[in-house]
Amino acid sequence: MSADFWAEMPSPLKHPLRNAFYDYAKKIYNEQKIIFKTYFPSVMGGDMPSSDYLFNMDCKDAPNNYLTMGFGECSDIRFYKKYIESGIFSHCEIAAWFAETMVVDKKRLCDRPIPTSFFDLTNPCYKNEICIIGTKEIPDPVSALAIFREKGKNAMTDFIENIAGFGAPVNAIRHIGKSSNKFGSIFIMPLLFANVCKEIPSAKVIKPKEGYIAEPFVFFSKNPNEKKSKLISDFIHSKEFSDVFTSKYFIPNNEDSKLLIFEKCRTTYFPELSEVYKILREKFSAL
Repeated sequence: MSADFWAEMPSPLKHPLRNAFYDYAKKIYNEQKIIFKTYFPSVMGGDMPSSDYLFNMDCKDAPNNYLTMGFGECSDIRFYKKYIESGIFSHCEIAAWFAETMVVDKKRLCDRPIPTSFFDLTNPCYKNEICIIGTKEIPDPVSALAIFREKGKNAMTDFIENIAGFGAPVNAIRHIGKSSNKFGSIFIMPLLFANVCKEIPSAKVIKPKEGYIAEPFVFFSKNPNEKKSKLISDFIHSKEFSDVFTSKYFIPNNEDSKLLIFEKCRTTYFPELSEVYKILREKFSAL
């Protein structure tokens, strides 16, 4: 039996979202005696067992409603052909965004210009001055993807050449403005961590003029008109859902928040990701 609601969430959201949905499910049961079958995988991404990847499943076993991050398997051509092109998931929409911005270490930046746009980061003056999150195996692709979509492959390659390496935001934050900063002068990090940097005198948090770059959370449904699917969609559009994301500095999808997000991030499928990952990994494989 397929799960009614399957949600793959990063750790800051996993438990709050699960608890919010369980509270909602209890309310629906008390009012309508409807029981939901749900699944929140304990891990996501590269640590998931193969059975938890939808493109390894029999289509009949796929969840009826599926919420996941947009740079995961749903960006893979296998997923697209199996579930989207085939029409198995007849509805998909962005439910929220995992937004990122630039934080500048003004001391290390010295006399280089402070960037006002992600597209400024293709300038060779930022060579070895950009730090992104992730690892060599799973680099954060969102900035490279946005530049690719707006400026093309050559500009993306110029940006990637300027990346010095990776740094967990919590570690990078400790070194901003200090001689121990070996990470770079421009950090690309989630809003949750960028917000912390506002308290650091040597840091400048940038609100990019084109809008934040972002990875979407995508909601898929096999049959959006089925009763349980309608109820789950109501939850995805509820204040309770929005509050979970807002509390962790993720951005729920509504008319106001769309103005904050770079326009070319506002889609549910990114076929360029495979090429972006390939070039990022080639850059760092020699390090």
